[in-house]
Amino acid sequence: MNGEYRNTIDEKGRLMIPPRLREQLGNVSELMLTKSTDNSLWLFTKADFQELDAAVNYGPLAMFNKHSRVLDLTVIAPARDAELDKTGRLSIPQVLREYAGLEPKTECVILGSRNHVEIISAAAYDRLMEEYRTQVGEAGNALSEQRM
Repeated sequence: MNGEYRNTIDEKGRLMIPPRLREQLGNVSELMLTKSTDNSLWLFTKADFQELDAAVNYGPLAMFNKHSRVLDLTVIAPARDAELDKTGRLSIPQVLREYAGLEPKTECVILGSRNHVEIISAAAYDRLMEEYRTQVGEAGNALSEQRM
């Protein structure tokens, strides 16, 4: 998935997912919405979410692994079944809106990112992009060195 879009959450906590991302998601009646690792939300297809769950929780003795437990409790366990209504709106539960700072009538950014959609407040995204702008060259260099 890819693409960057901005939209406003309505007074009922619903967010319009852009048509291009809806197409990329495929079956929009089988989705999972959860907390990310940095105060945004992740929207997965159920199949992709199940792969993430398996990677985190189904290794040998994963329940005893501290890192698996942290990811399970913060990302996997809070996940909610989600679907888009006929007009392409995603209803975001209040507890998830609060986690991500997504207040009704505020702008947010909707990003296609590999196998999921990321939903983040526009203010938080703009701050993050300002910070990352100074790090992008260094990040590219570090990745290229890893692959050499």
